[in-house]
Amino acid sequence: MREINLYNISVLDLELFMNVAKYGSFTKAGEKLFMTQSVVSKRISQIENELGLSLFIRNKRQVVLTPAGRVLEERIGNVLDDILDAIQAAHVAQTGASGYLCIGYLEWGDLTFIDGLRKFIKDNPQFSISMYRENFPELREGIAQGRVDMIFTMSYDCDVFHSGDYDILKFQKVPLMAHMYREHPLASKKSLAIEDLRGQPMLMVDQKSSSGYGEYVRGLFRKHNIRPVVAQYAHNGGEHIGNILINKGILLASGQFLQNSLNGQIVRVPIRDEELYVTAVWRKENRNLVLMKYLQMLAEEVDPEML
Repeated sequence: MREINLYNISVLDLELFMNVAKYGSFTKAGEKLFMTQSVVSKRISQIENELGLSLFIRNKRQVVLTPAGRVLEERIGNVLDDILDAIQAAHVAQTGASGYLCIGYLEWGDLTFIDGLRKFIKDNPQFSISMYRENFPELREGIAQGRVDMIFTMSYDCDVFHSGDYDILKFQKVPLMAHMYREHPLASKKSLAIEDLRGQPMLMVDQKSSSGYGEYVRGLFRKHNIRPVVAQYAHNGGEHIGNILINKGILLASGQFLQNSLNGQIVRVPIRDEELYVTAVWRKENRNLVLMKYLQMLAEEVDPEML
């Protein structure tokens, strides 16, 4: 049996392997860990040489796990989580913190909750807080697996959390905006009604990425007896930026999305009489005392009409 020198395999290497396995792409795994595609490819090859294993089958479209790679992914997933949890716990112990809270938040969202969180940290220096920026599927997975204590997401993506296992708090009301190229005929409007979007090509987020977005948008159109004209689907709103810039269609998203509007190239027009909510979600069974204390403070910040 070939000798394996594990001293040349780091925790980051294991995390890199798991991300390539998850996304089936060197490029996407690199984006997650802030590495270039070439660096990821080179390091995966080094890991394979170190372990004496062929972990991936490479082709032009995607990277696929080999049988050996699938075994390693299955066995190493929980181990990696345990290692990262142990390191975090050690850091908490070193700082003298008496509790720990892990928060996931939407990757393109404005951190509307951050001022309150800063105050919470200032008032409770004995607690350690960590935050993770993720997309919709990662947020749902993180809260389901207990990797994070709570998440901040959008109200339309909360349909999966109505099973009775979760508690939901509508934290802040935000406007619904139509995002479009500045030369679009509707871009000069101060506001729009859903009726104004009749016949307009719409840019949508696919069902797998956000289970509630499509139903939310179709529900808005249904109320006005309109069937939306779908120009293209994407995994998230960010992937539609190019489509907006070539005037391929209109994207409906919250007022948190693209607040800088790409130097005026993308215009955001409010939709009248329609609102969304930044929503906090946590598992009912989670009895983390830091979470309970933070939720108590959070509830005090919420408009009573939303409770």
